[in-house]
This record gives sequence, C-alpha cells and structure tokens, in this order.
Amino acid sequence: MNTPPLAESTGASIAARLHASQRELASRWLEQLTQILPVDKREVFPTAQLLDHIPELIAEIAQFLRAPKDEAIAANTAVMTKAAELGALRYQQRSSVHQLLREYHMLGTILEEFITSEVSRMGATADAVEALDALSCVSQAVRVLQQQTVDTFVGKYSETIERQTNQLRGFTRLISHEIRQPLGVLQVLARMIPAQDAQGRQLVTTLERNVVRLGEVAGKLERLARLTRANDDNLPTEQEVELSALATDVARQLEDMATTRNVSVEIADDLPTLITDSGRAELALVNLIANAIKYSDPGKTERYVRVRNVPGPGASIVIEDNGIGIPKHKVVMIFEQFVRAHSDRDEELGAQGLGLGLAIVRECMEAMKGTVTVTAVEGAGAAFTLTWPAPVVAS
Repeated sequence: MNTPPLAESTGASIAARLHASQRELASRWLEQLTQILPVDKREVFPTAQLLDHIPELIAEIAQFLRAPKDEAIAANTAVMTKAAELGALRYQQRSSVHQLLREYHMLGTILEEFITSEVSRMGATADAVEALDALSCVSQAVRVLQQQTVDTFVGKYSETIERQTNQLRGFTRLISHEIRQPLGVLQVLARMIPAQDAQGRQLVTTLERNVVRLGEVAGKLERLARLTRANDDNLPTEQEVELSALATDVARQLEDMATTRNVSVEIADDLPTLITDSGRAELALVNLIANAIKYSDPGKTERYVRVRNVPGPGASIVIEDNGIGIPKHKVVMIFEQFVRAHSDRDEELGAQGLGLGLAIVRECMEAMKGTVTVTAVEGAGAAFTLTWPAPVVAS
C-alpha cells in the first residue's frame, strides 16, 4: 500500500499555513536583520526584487514541504538565483560570512518556531513523525539556500583578491622595469664623470654606490613579483635538489663579496638531497649567506659562514656565522619586510639594503611549505635554520 502524499497529511497543513504566512514571517526576519547588518534599514534589501524575494524564499520552502523529496529546492533556478543575488548584495555592502550565517540562522529559527507553534495548535490531530519530517525539510532548504548565498559571497571576494593581486604584480614588474632603464644611464654617466680631485672622487663614489643600491632594489622587486606567482601556472617547479651542490654554487656566486670582507664560507658535503623548488631554495640561500657575509664582524680576526646539516627527520640545514649578531629586541621581527637589524651601522659595515632579504627567505620557505627560524646573540653571530617537509631523497 502506498504511503499517502504529504499533501494529505500534517505536513500539508503546515505547508499551507507556511505559505499563507509568508509575508508575516518575512517581516519578522527583516526586522531581525536590521539589527545585525552594517547598513541602513532601507538597504537590507534595497530593491523591490530583492525585498520580494524574502517571502518568495519562504513560499518556495513551503512548496518544498509539499513536493516529493527528489524535487530538491536546489533544482529551482529562480530561487537559487535569488539566493546568489543576496550573496552579491552582501558583498557590495561589505558584510561578513559570519553575518550571512546569522541571517540564515535567524530565518531557520523563525521557521522552526512557526512549525512548532502550528503543531502545538493542531494538538492531538498532529502526526509527530510528519511534523519532524517538516522540520527536517525546512532545515534542509535553509541550508541549501545559505550555501548558495555564501558561495556567491566568497566567490566575489576571491575575484577581488585575484584582481588586486594581478594589479599589484603588474605594478611591481612595471616599477622594476622603469627603475632599470634610467639606472643604465646613470651607470654610464658615473664612469664618464672626471674625478680630478678628492671631492670629485667622493661624489662619483657616492653616485656609484647609490646606483648599485637602486639596482639591488630593482632585483628584489623582481624577486617579490616572482614569489607572488607561486601557483599561477601548472609548470613543474619541484625537482631533486642536492643542497650541498646548491649551497656551494651560491658560495661561488658570492666569492668576491666574501673575499673583500675576509670571510670564509664553508659548505658541508653531507647536506640532504630533497625534492623541492630549486629556484626558491637558491634564493633563500643567497639571501642568508649574503647577509652573513655582509654583517661579518670587522673586529674579529677569523670570520666565517658555515652551512651544515641538522640531523633528524625530514631535511634541515643551518647557516651560522660569527658576525655581529642581531639585537634581542629585533629578533622577533627580523623576518618582516623593511626591518633592518643594524641600519645605524651602514657606514661602518659598508652595508645597505631595504630590509627585504629575510622577508624573501620567509616567503620562499613558506612557498616550499617549509620554515625558517633564527637564534642570535648580538656581537656573537646568528644561526638560521631552514627546514623542509618535502620527501628527502635517500643518499
């Protein structure tokens, strides 16, 4: 024997009453919304279409109670479109996901209270199972509509973030390019300016030093632009990397800098081999080793930078030096952009920079799903530990 359709039961009565009370319930919902949304009451639903969609949603939920369960509310294009419009509206009004969830929680509570009241009014004639089924259907419908609204809301924010990221990336590349063009002219002029006396030579030296510094700024801007493209394309960036060979190559790149400052760079030959992004690994090592050389202690006879393995699970190496270290109050912020530990000693150390090097190291390690940490004592040196969670290749 077939089960009587919902339209002939307690559920049908609840659905009919819900449909008849749609405007009253919509008004109740609207009144509560004005208390949580950061907009004027008239802007909660600023157009007639959206204002009408409140009772429409409730009417559709009532219809959902009458229909077989295989006729899901999500199949109603018009209603799902209204739910999406609500998400777009709340995005424009700068609401939050939390506020959206509260909106639908309020609607769900209002409808549940209404059904409970109706069942109580029906008394002994009400079928408890069908009443529970009606409550379940209402909760399901509210969840579906809520999901559509939230998905649209989050999608709008994702589009904005992506657009702003692309704009920032383009701006960074443009600035880097525009800086490099006049730099070439300045470099040529610096070589052509006659330095006939001590003052002239000093001016030329100052010009050359600042041209070099601008070149470093342009290079770092380019690196930052590359870092923001972490997952823009599907090109494979991970490969087998022998850290000993990579660090040795980096030391070779920095040989002139180390020789000028009388710093020895020692690379252990037992550094791990792992699967990672070789470009980012190299960029992290370049910045750390260059920093260690740059901030070597001129007061020490022996000056060194050592890159060695850290035994343990995974892959960890440490870049340590006996340089001038880092002031204690600067250690906690050293990986932030534009933070420099010894900007007051630039003239003495012949060091210049923007405070981006260690921020770039952090960005690189985060992109490789790794970490960088530091221990340092002012006047005694620093040790930076790089750790990768990527699979280590057996030696």
